[in-house]
Formats: sequence, C-alpha cells, structure tokens
Amino acid sequence: MNGPGFLGTNASLGADISLVGSILVAIAFTIGAWLAIRGRYEAHRWVQTIAAIVNALLVFGIMIPSLLAVDPAENVDLPASAFVAMPAHEFVGAAGLIFGLFVVLRGNELVPARLKFRNYKPYMRVAYGLYMAATLIGIVVYVVLHT
Repeated sequence: MNGPGFLGTNASLGADISLVGSILVAIAFTIGAWLAIRGRYEAHRWVQTIAAIVNALLVFGIMIPSLLAVDPAENVDLPASAFVAMPAHEFVGAAGLIFGLFVVLRGNELVPARLKFRNYKPYMRVAYGLYMAATLIGIVVYVVLHT
C-alpha cells in the first residue's frame, strides 16, 4: 500500500484507494438515501449495509494503519491547514463510523431492544451527514497532503 498511487499525485496506493473507495461509498450512501425516499426500504437497507461494511473495511484496513504508521517527527513541515483538516477528519470520521454502524446494526435488528428506536429518519440523516462531512474533509486532507 506504500507504493505509488494511480491518481497522478504524490499519494501512495493506499491513499488513492482510500480516496476513491470513500467517494464510491459516499455515492452508495446517496443512492441508498434515494431508495429510502422512493419507499424501496429493503433495497435501501441492503445498499446502506454494504456501504457501511465497505467503509469500515477502508477505515480499519487502510486509514487507521496508515495513521499509526506516521512518524510525527517527520511531518513537522506540513502546511498549517493539515493540522486542522486531519484531526477534523479523524474526529468526524470516527463519529460517523461509530454512529453509522450503530444505525446499520439497528436497521438490521441486531441491537438489544432497549437500544431500538422507532423513527429512523433523524438517526439516518445524522449518520449520512456525518459520513458526507467526513468524506469532504477527507478530500481536503488528500489534496493538502498529496497535491
């Protein structure tokens, strides 16, 4: 994953896969939201579940390992915007991942009864908003670090 990327920047293969994968997951979440608006709830549940799993694989398989492999002493010359965008992406992304996985587990009836809720809309909208915010901030991080 540390080899050269495929997007023509100075990013690694892992960073390029993470960026493209995150954008594809954002598109899938948007398609899933559209399906819910159209009343196609079973298709919505499947799309959102698959997108959440792919997102978790990207986070745990690429993003967290690459973050843990960084030596802070080697990155003292990063632009100031990186020191704002990176923690924002980590915080919003973690919140979106945790909350989104909870909503998906709930949507698949895999949580205890006391954690269930009836009105999905506010929860799904928050999870969607968090994911989209994390994706947009992640794009900013990619641009700041690799272009």
